[in-house]
Amino acid sequence: MKMKHTFFAGLLLTVLTGISAQTGIQTLTVDEAVRIALEKNLSLRRNAITLNGQKRTADRSWNSLIPGLSAGAALSHPESVAGDIPAAQDVWTPGLSVSASLSLSAATIDTIKQARAGYDAGLLTYEQARVELELQVRKLFYQILLLESNRELAAQSLESAQARYEQSAAFARTGQASRLEEMSARVDMENQRPNVRKAETLYENALDSLRSLLDIPWGEALVLSGSLQYEDDGIPSETARGDSLEAAALQKNIQSLEAERRAARNGAYLPSLSLSWKSSPLYNIDGNQWNDNGSFSLSLGFSLDNFLPWSAAKTRIDSLGDSIRSAEIQLSEAMRNRESSITQYRRTLEQTQETIAALTLNVELAETAYAMYEEAYRNGAADYQQLRDAGDSLREAQGRVREEQYNFISAILDLEKELGVPFGTIR
Repeated sequence: MKMKHTFFAGLLLTVLTGISAQTGIQTLTVDEAVRIALEKNLSLRRNAITLNGQKRTADRSWNSLIPGLSAGAALSHPESVAGDIPAAQDVWTPGLSVSASLSLSAATIDTIKQARAGYDAGLLTYEQARVELELQVRKLFYQILLLESNRELAAQSLESAQARYEQSAAFARTGQASRLEEMSARVDMENQRPNVRKAETLYENALDSLRSLLDIPWGEALVLSGSLQYEDDGIPSETARGDSLEAAALQKNIQSLEAERRAARNGAYLPSLSLSWKSSPLYNIDGNQWNDNGSFSLSLGFSLDNFLPWSAAKTRIDSLGDSIRSAEIQLSEAMRNRESSITQYRRTLEQTQETIAALTLNVELAETAYAMYEEAYRNGAADYQQLRDAGDSLREAQGRVREEQYNFISAILDLEKELGVPFGTIR
C-alpha cells in the first residue's frame, strides 16, 4: 500500500516548513521521527550500554586461560627472645617473591562459549528493542494525525451546535420557536464542550508521548507532515519473511543455557588441573649470593561430594535442564503464535479494507447530500443551519473513514513486524 499526498497537503507542508524555519517549530515526517528516536531515545541508549557490557564480557572471557601472577618484596631482620643476636647476624636480609598459578578444567571452554552466546542474545534483544521502538513511533505518529483530525472535528461540531443554539434563541425571542427548543439546543451545545476538551487533551498527550520517545524537550512545538490516505493496491497474499527476532533470541538463550549446563556438569564431574610456580629469592649476606627456595607443583583433583544425587552441583545441573526444556517449549509457542498472528493481521486488513470501502460510499452519499443542500441554500429552499448540519454529517463520515485508515496502517505495521521485514515493505 502506498501513502499518497494531495496537492493541498503538499502546499500546506510548504507553508508550514516556511513558518517553522522562522518560528523554531519542528516539522517531522514519519521517517524523520523514526531516525531521531533511534538516535536519541533514552531507553534504547540504555539497552546499548547493556549490550556494550555484554560484548566486553564476551571479548574478555578468554582471560580465564591467563595464569594469575603476583609479585612481592620483603626485608627481614632476625629477632630472638632468648638472648642477644650476634653482631655478625644483626643485618637486614632483602628478598623477593614471584608466583604464578593456573587452573584448567573442561568447564573453561564452555564458560567462554556461554559468554559469547550471551552477547549474541544481547544483540538480538537490542534489535528487538529497536524494532519495537520504531513500531511504537510509527503507530504514534499516525495516531497523532488521527487525533488532530478528531480535534478539528470536535471543534467544528461545537461551532455548529453553538450556531443552532443562537438560531433557536433568536427564533424564541420572535416567537418562532418555543422555549423548550431553545433549551434543547443549548443542552446540545454544552454537551459538545467536554468532547472538544477531551479531543484536545488526547492530542496533546499523544504529542507529549512522541516528544518523550524522541527525547525532545517538553513543550517544543511539533508539526507532523503525513497523511492517513493510501492507495489500495490489495494485500499481497505472499510476502517474503525474515527471521523472527523473538524466536532467534530464544534460540540463543537455549544455547547459552546449554553451555552453562555443560560447564556445570564438567566442573562437577571432571577433574581440574592446577599448575603453580613460585620463586622466593633471598640474599645471603655471608655468602654474598642469592638463594631461591622456589617450587613448582602440578595437581589433579575433583570433588567427590558432587557425585551424590542430592549435592548442590547435581541440583544446579537439574535446574538448568528444566530451564532448557522450558525455553524449548517457549520457542515452540513463539513459532506457533507467530503464524497465528500473521493470519489474524491479514484477516484484520481484509476486514478493514471492506469497512473503508463501505464508509467511503457513505462519504460519497454525504457529499451528494451536502451539494444538494448547498444548491437549495443558494436558491432559498434551505436555511443556513440545514447546510451546516449536512456539513457536519459529511465531516463525521470522513472522520470514520480516517479512523479505519489508521486501523489499516496500524495492522500493516504489525504484520511487517511479525513477518520480520523492514517497515514499508508492504505497500
